[in-house]
Amino acid sequence: MRFNAGIRAALVAWFAAVCLAVLLGASSLPAADFGDVKLPTVKRIEIIGNRSFSGSTLKKHMNTKESRFYRIFRQPKYRRDFLRRDVESIIAFYRTNGFFETKVAMSVEANEKSNWVAIRLTVREGPQVTVRSLRFGGQNLIGAQDLVKGLKLVEGAPYNPNLLAIDRYTLLSKFFDRGYLGAQIGRDVHTDSTKVDIDWTITPGAPLRIRDTRVSGRRTVREDFVRRELTFKRGEIFGTKKMLESTQNLYDTGYFNSVDIVPDSINLAARVVDLDVRVRERKMGYIETGIGVGNVYGNSLTGEWGQRNIFGTGKIFSLKSSYAFQLFPNNQFSLSKIDFRSKYMRHEGELRFPHIVGTWNTFALGAFYERDATVDPIIIKDLGFTTNLSRRFSRQTSILFGYSLERIERLEVLKEQSHSRSRALDAKFSRDTRDFYFNPQQGTYFTGEGRFAGGFLGGDENYYSLSGSVRRYLRVGGGSVFAYRLQGGYAEAFGESRQTGGVPIENRFFAGGGNSVRGFNENSLGPLGPTLEPAGGRILLLTNAELRFPIPYLSRFHFGAALFLDGGAVWDSFDEIHPKDFRFSAPASDVTRQDFMYGAGFGLRYYTPVGPLRFDVGFPLKRTADMDYEYRIHISLGQIF
Repeated sequence: MRFNAGIRAALVAWFAAVCLAVLLGASSLPAADFGDVKLPTVKRIEIIGNRSFSGSTLKKHMNTKESRFYRIFRQPKYRRDFLRRDVESIIAFYRTNGFFETKVAMSVEANEKSNWVAIRLTVREGPQVTVRSLRFGGQNLIGAQDLVKGLKLVEGAPYNPNLLAIDRYTLLSKFFDRGYLGAQIGRDVHTDSTKVDIDWTITPGAPLRIRDTRVSGRRTVREDFVRRELTFKRGEIFGTKKMLESTQNLYDTGYFNSVDIVPDSINLAARVVDLDVRVRERKMGYIETGIGVGNVYGNSLTGEWGQRNIFGTGKIFSLKSSYAFQLFPNNQFSLSKIDFRSKYMRHEGELRFPHIVGTWNTFALGAFYERDATVDPIIIKDLGFTTNLSRRFSRQTSILFGYSLERIERLEVLKEQSHSRSRALDAKFSRDTRDFYFNPQQGTYFTGEGRFAGGFLGGDENYYSLSGSVRRYLRVGGGSVFAYRLQGGYAEAFGESRQTGGVPIENRFFAGGGNSVRGFNENSLGPLGPTLEPAGGRILLLTNAELRFPIPYLSRFHFGAALFLDGGAVWDSFDEIHPKDFRFSAPASDVTRQDFMYGAGFGLRYYTPVGPLRFDVGFPLKRTADMDYEYRIHISLGQIF
């Protein structure tokens, strides 16, 4: 085969470039030895003289590591230049904590025969400089107690001069929030041996008012759609709180992927500010797909198509489909048990009208078809139309009122109507202060829901239900999070439904399994039907407590773990609830289906951008006589709560 001159020249140049890259790459790699001498292994690192910080804390600031039994294939090597940097890093750490006279001496004991070294670091900490007093002068707009909040250098804290600039910005932000954009802050630092007094002098100036607002960057979204999301008005005092609220409102419309509200010009003499609302639009049409893993809804596939701004009117339309199947039913993890039959299916469409009639309310119309077979062997088919009115009072708080008209078909149920019509009113209140939706580290999430069906609304079913839950997340140090949930529910039939069938089975409460009480089969707690199938109940009580923590040496690969204790029960009436049923343990012969059941265990987490992949092993602490298993494995995508 013959090549022309151009191709031949290109190949020669490419080969030369590769060879040069290999040579340069090899020369840039850290040396594995000094000449013909192999680098010694670091057998141990000993730190003495440290009183304020533990040796393990100081070792975290070192690149040099010591040998461990689990480091089989890659033992840490000794480099004197690296060790010098480690000493400097430890000294810098002490200085950030107020120890400005700290000195660290290093000594190395070498064993040439075994080719290892032992490192000893001797620390002389010296005195610690701390903040003795903190004073504020020059203003009376904000109390000292509120000014101190968020500051790094407070009374009793180690003194670090690098934090003064951060604290100054924190103080300025408190006045900017109130419209004092011309505020000036000075400081005097007085040092007395190991004590520091910090005096802040604050000159707030006069508040600025909003003179004009300009919108820039939009292309297809009408300007009035942007302005209606702004919570501030012309003539109001400028405040960053309303700027943040307006920014969040604009993001929530779904129109924009970038929003910035910044001062365009400031006139301190006239005490006015002009604002520029800078936006960058998203594509109005979208297609989204997703997958999920779990015990209840099995392995799920979702797809959604939507238009965020129909014909430029600001209305939102979406179509969404979900399909779920259970690969390994009943914890039978065998290829021969794979089941692709649908456990859950839902198709829905919705048309939303933001800012209905010029208010902050959103009106929505929707329709759906749902097939639910998650409570084996029951199958519920539901075709319905919905309408709702929602209002978000803040980023954390919202309320919704809705009406639904449904036609329901029930299969494999003996004591239920096979077909019925339902007309219901719904209400939901939520307050969410969690810091991250998919994997919260702190905050609280509270929800309360109510439903009224039948009665003056008509339909074949007459019942009402109330439910609520509280979820709390607390950081406990070391990257660990303690989370707990308390959830309850009550449902009651009235009128003709009290005699004909009570609360419909699809509106009863179920418990047990990977999303409620781990260690038990799905929906296995509570009353049973005529053929021993789960029948659900009218009263629910559920408790969960979980400690989530990183796994040492594996957390860098996004692995974590959890210890949990779950409890829950479902009853048909309050007469079935007795104090003795809440005991933690009892012989199987004394345990009934009215007992409050407990499950405990441990889990593995692999953290993804859309939440953790969860693998839990739960053990029932109380057992009924008919339970033929010792534990249960639960797999899901996302935290249990």
